[in-house]
Amino acid sequence: MAILLILLLFLNLSARLGASAAAGPDDCKPTRCYSDGPNMRYPFRLKDDQQQQQQQPDPCGYPGFYLSCDPENHTMLELPFSVKVAVKEIDYISQLIHTYDPPHDCFPHLLRNLSLSPTTSPFQLATDYNYNYSFFSWSSTKPISYNPITCLSSDPNHKVYAFRSDYFVSNYPSLFCKKMSFKISSPIPYGIFDQQPYELTLKWSKPTCGISAAQSKYCRLKDNSRDHETECVDDTTPTTGTSLLSHILLVFRSSLPLHA
Repeated sequence: MAILLILLLFLNLSARLGASAAAGPDDCKPTRCYSDGPNMRYPFRLKDDQQQQQQQPDPCGYPGFYLSCDPENHTMLELPFSVKVAVKEIDYISQLIHTYDPPHDCFPHLLRNLSLSPTTSPFQLATDYNYNYSFFSWSSTKPISYNPITCLSSDPNHKVYAFRSDYFVSNYPSLFCKKMSFKISSPIPYGIFDQQPYELTLKWSKPTCGISAAQSKYCRLKDNSRDHETECVDDTTPTTGTSLLSHILLVFRSSLPLHA
């Protein structure tokens, strides 16, 4: 009877552990793509690494918090849908991640596919001043007080500019200014196209680890959690239930009858 109870306990524990048992004590240590790169730790995890570093198991991070290292050692953040931006800095206390346009890519093109709704992404825009933008092709050599979008200006005689969709543009001659069909459907921060490189600051609200970071502590996945609950600890060692599992196996083996 005792053996049967131990077996039932073991099966129940195994079902609860799931993928968590795949993470060893060294798998979730903080890492970087290069020596001065952003520090990657929970809730982020290293995934799809092209620099042949050790990729981290699922329990090392929170769902949707995927980072990777590109061939040039840039730290890349994966956003819906198939949008990857380069990471400049991660503020674990304020729960902000500062990103910029990745090298060799056209940031406005990436923004066309961007979707940061709560149903598709754990990240939201960090500013409340977000607007829809329209793009205009300018064929005059007369300068205007805006920075052109160079990666959209394939024709040297036609520069492309971004204006807020509610902006009054009739003060520019229509002969030289033509609205383009190119459009970013999601609101984006005001003034984003006035800076180069283009920068986009995102925030996350869940998991809530800012208090732990402010106390020089760490967040990690709570042992046996089915809802990705986190806990605050003094180190980054993941909890996987492996020690408890080993203990149960030891008790089970000791209960088996001995054979001559």
